[in-house]
Amino acid sequence: MPITSTRRINVVQQFVRLGFADHLDPDAPFYSGDFLTQELTTTEVQAAMSVLPRINTFVGVQVAGSLDRFRGEVRAWKFGRSGTPVLHVLLPFWTHQVEERHVASPVGAPVQDAEHRALIERLQHGLVDELDAFDFTRVDETDHVWRARWR
Repeated sequence: MPITSTRRINVVQQFVRLGFADHLDPDAPFYSGDFLTQELTTTEVQAAMSVLPRINTFVGVQVAGSLDRFRGEVRAWKFGRSGTPVLHVLLPFWTHQVEERHVASPVGAPVQDAEHRALIERLQHGLVDELDAFDFTRVDETDHVWRARWR
């Protein structure tokens, strides 16, 4: 459950610029075709995405802006590249596990299955139908880590 940090924002923006250097500078001497950030808050992942120009169907500023609707409902995000832009969303098992909640916060309740499924459907609709991700797939058997990829 990360807490937003301006120091982390600066570092993650540099990290993303390095990873996508070939899209930011055609003469870049180095870039990474495969990387993933640590867990980020919505604010941090938005800052990371906003440094990128349009990369095929991925428009960094547009995707970043659309994530506001999920603020406070997810546990965290991870952003990076697997050839093309990739966004992982980590979903909470319990209500106290959402982003920006201090570790000492009172214990919440389990997230109900119906709420969990509804959030997954909203994420899929937003990322695939509205923002042109070409897929949205479950990453692990817990059903709490999902990945969107753009071409």
